[in-house]
Amino acid sequence: MQLHGTIPPHLGNLSFLVSLDISNNKFHGNLPEELAHLPRLKLIDVTSNNLTGVVPTSLSLLPNLQYMYLSINQFSGEIPYSLSNLTKLEVLKIKGSPRELDIPPSIFNITIMRVISLSNNNLTGELPTTICDHLPNLEGLRLSENILGGIIPPNLEKCKNLKVLSLSINEFTGTIPRNLGNITNITELYLVLQHLEGEIPVELGNLKKLQILSLSGCKLTGSIPTSIFNMSALQIVGLY
Repeated sequence: MQLHGTIPPHLGNLSFLVSLDISNNKFHGNLPEELAHLPRLKLIDVTSNNLTGVVPTSLSLLPNLQYMYLSINQFSGEIPYSLSNLTKLEVLKIKGSPRELDIPPSIFNITIMRVISLSNNNLTGELPTTICDHLPNLEGLRLSENILGGIIPPNLEKCKNLKVLSLSINEFTGTIPRNLGNITNITELYLVLQHLEGEIPVELGNLKKLQILSLSGCKLTGSIPTSIFNMSALQIVGLY
């Protein structure tokens, strides 16, 4: 059984509400602005509904919000720049929007953030070269299945705690940054189907915790670095 209809704006009257999970239903319409009246809210999960419209800027007024799950809906427009005001936000997941969304650089300034998952949203533009300057706690960066271009930022090495990096199926160009070899906590690296050229960096052999290395569908040349064969944790290698 699934609930349907619109999300009642009267939810904004529940001032002591800490968690709102209405995922996997058939709600449609917009996210009500009245959700901004929930000062204690820590989690909002509307995954897998039929919600439309824009992601409301009013969500940035939730001072205690830590987890925001908006995936698999019909949102459009831009992800609000004001989300950077959510200084306690740890997890942001917006995935599977069939309409184009714009990614604001401001979300990369939330220093407590652990997971940014924005896959399959038709995101365009380039990643800021300063993407990891303010994300010391980031563990997961998932931006696959978009239309992002430009180079892969070399400063990703500043995300020292990064465990999963997924940039597959985008329009990135240039070479694989050698600095990725400095993210020594990474366990999964996905760069599938890009316009990347050149050789596989020898420095990737420094990733002793890496379990999955997927570089398939790129324009790589040269030989496989022997340093790859010293990665004892490696379980899956994709180079087709």
